[in-house]
Amino acid sequence: MTTKKKIAEQIQRLISGNPVISARIHINDVMLAVEQVANQILKADYFSVSTPEGDTIPNNCMVYTYDNVPVTTYKTTFSKATLPSIPINLPRNMGVLHVSKTDAIDEPFIPIPTSMYGIIKPQDLLGELSGLIGYEVIGKDIVFTENLPGQGVNSVYIRLVGVDMASLSIYDILPLSSDMEAMVVQSAYNLLVQVPPADRSETNRD
Repeated sequence: MTTKKKIAEQIQRLISGNPVISARIHINDVMLAVEQVANQILKADYFSVSTPEGDTIPNNCMVYTYDNVPVTTYKTTFSKATLPSIPINLPRNMGVLHVSKTDAIDEPFIPIPTSMYGIIKPQDLLGELSGLIGYEVIGKDIVFTENLPGQGVNSVYIRLVGVDMASLSIYDILPLSSDMEAMVVQSAYNLLVQVPPADRSETNRD
């Protein structure tokens, strides 16, 4: 887990090797580049959903996408995946918005309310989920009702709801998995050294 400050410091260390470039790049430019690149990598999109009366959804929520999240066998007949970041707490576990096979994103798995699978499993019709695969969110893990690796499925596609990157402080944990952090550092560095801050400002006003 990382923060804007930690990533910005890594980028500044890379930039410091070139005094000409580092002299014209302000820390605010670095922070902005981190946000822009992270949003691109996460395929960020604004969260919009109709909820029953009484449900409260925070403002400025974003949906972040994670491809190829590893899945491992769990207790022989089940499997699990670790959440790549912690979603915000929403009614009916909507923070975990979508889970599916990586190569079949139009066939989502069935979310099961926490601790409910043990109740519905003994029931003939519900226990097998009509042939579909379900999952429970337990802490930092997603636990599936079947052994996905045993079926040749070793990764899943996940969409999580988090706070808008721009509203996070420099010390807040970013919704980035560990492999994404290195991608953000390199991509933001490339953006900064290739495009002067003044030029980016002119482009933003068009």
